[in-house]
Amino acid sequence: MPERPNRGRISLLAAAVVVSCLACATNFSPEMMRSQIRDQRGEDPLAAFELNLGRFTTLMIKSALAGEDGELPFRGLTSLQVAVYEVPAPSGPALDVTAIPVRGWEQVIRAHDQKRSGMVLIKPKGGMVGDLVVVGADPERVLYARLKGTLSPELPAELGNVLQEGGPSEVQRVLSELDG
Repeated sequence: MPERPNRGRISLLAAAVVVSCLACATNFSPEMMRSQIRDQRGEDPLAAFELNLGRFTTLMIKSALAGEDGELPFRGLTSLQVAVYEVPAPSGPALDVTAIPVRGWEQVIRAHDQKRSGMVLIKPKGGMVGDLVVVGADPERVLYARLKGTLSPELPAELGNVLQEGGPSEVQRVLSELDG
């Protein structure tokens, strides 16, 4: 009689493959962005502003910002990271954020020229967006933002338009107002 495969081993192997694929995704963070600036400019950022709002703080801010109609900006947002860096050698071309190796993310926008570069990346969650990263650079600064939650599928394109039309400064303004 032929031997039957051990279902427990197959399940364990499948779980290991899934976990290893998840571990392969690019881990975006403020630390990673500082490292990219060092790698491309040869020195640390001149100045940095980093903000990391977890679930509780984000909920408090959204509640405070709710209008009289109860409409919440960035509906479904559960956490927000924003980092802005002043880069060395601001008279040169923009840092090329599109040179960051991207794995495990869907690319919505990816653009680079001498004046600015940027990417908008997502991880879908059902019909919504579960994780969104915006990275933009001009000759003076690099902006990194990561939004998590159950976000509108229109949000990545909207932030991509802001990035392409106004650059990282405009994305920073929009995020600082939590106004989608």
